[in-house]
Amino acid sequence: MGVPLQNFLDSLPAPIFVVNDNVEVQAANTLGLKLLNKESRDVVKKLGGVVFECAYARMPEGCGGTVHCSGCAIRRSVYETAETGESRINIPATLRCDLSNPSHDLAMFISTEKMGDGVLLRIDKVCAPAGAC
Repeated sequence: MGVPLQNFLDSLPAPIFVVNDNVEVQAANTLGLKLLNKESRDVVKKLGGVVFECAYARMPEGCGGTVHCSGCAIRRSVYETAETGESRINIPATLRCDLSNPSHDLAMFISTEKMGDGVLLRIDKVCAPAGAC
């Protein structure tokens, strides 16, 4: 008899998002929602770039569709973990929040771990502005 997924996620001491191999959020723990100041309905079944408010996700091509997305550390880490099953630990990632003002970039460190058909995306550290890490 297992623990319900939400209870398990909420027991973890860091912001967590469960994503599929296309970086679509399937679930989030309370700390993850609090970090983003969002409700579950604002993140579930939404692409990571939309959830994290990446400026590139607001472009006509959308999250995952721009030339910049191939270099996204979050997207690459999720893909690699989904494909290989190997965890990625403390990976630096920069989120472009405003295309016209790089000083609004958000730096973070993330980790990924395979969980069934999904990937746990853990936010290890957030630095704002990006140069603060």
